[in-house]
Amino acid sequence: MKFWDLLYPPRCPLCGEILSLKEGKAHQACYGKLPWAREPLCKRCGKPLTPGAGEQKEWCMDCLRSRHRHGKSFDQGRALWLYSGDIQKSVLDYKYKGMKSYTDFYAEEAVNLWGRWIRSKNPQMLIPVPLHPRKKRIRGFNQAELLARAIGKRMEIPVSTDILYRKRWTEPQKAVSGQERRHNLAKSMEIRHLPQNLRRVMLIDDIYTTGSTMEACAGILKKNGVEEVCFLTLCIGYGNG
Repeated sequence: MKFWDLLYPPRCPLCGEILSLKEGKAHQACYGKLPWAREPLCKRCGKPLTPGAGEQKEWCMDCLRSRHRHGKSFDQGRALWLYSGDIQKSVLDYKYKGMKSYTDFYAEEAVNLWGRWIRSKNPQMLIPVPLHPRKKRIRGFNQAELLARAIGKRMEIPVSTDILYRKRWTEPQKAVSGQERRHNLAKSMEIRHLPQNLRRVMLIDDIYTTGSTMEACAGILKKNGVEEVCFLTLCIGYGNG
């Protein structure tokens, strides 16, 4: 055991309790309760679907409603878990309580579950969804950046934090309409530096809900010449709401 571990013993990223040496990165009891995002999934965003008729067998309601924007937005996305239960609390603690030690667990699970899919998309760069600089100063870090760097290191894919920049502070968008949310987020993003011949990228974030943030990021990347934009998040909402 390292001296540092005696001072700051590792904690289960799912329940927050101290781990023993034999328990790995998470308690097995907690791990067994994880709400994995399982098939059938929306072919576009990766939200789990319940049995339905017609196009709903392949697309979630959000993607059905936004299909006229597909040419300007992301191409495909995937997530590890549904945004509920212990993993919901875990991710909130990760971003708001500074539990940066959870990064390795998240990244390892991401690569184990979706590593082959990531390879199939052949991204030239991983791009974490940016935080406004003031929000990053308040929080002390960007959780999407930590996650992107940990995944990039494991898969030997470069990570860039210089391409996308959030120039405007946006308040929580839950109270506004979907159209207004997309408009606000689109106005908040800009391109700082886009390498030549960058054609395929993968956005990394912690939570996907309506898709407005991903659409804003993907839209500006595509307007500036990127041809394919996919994303990977830790958590995602249900697909038939």
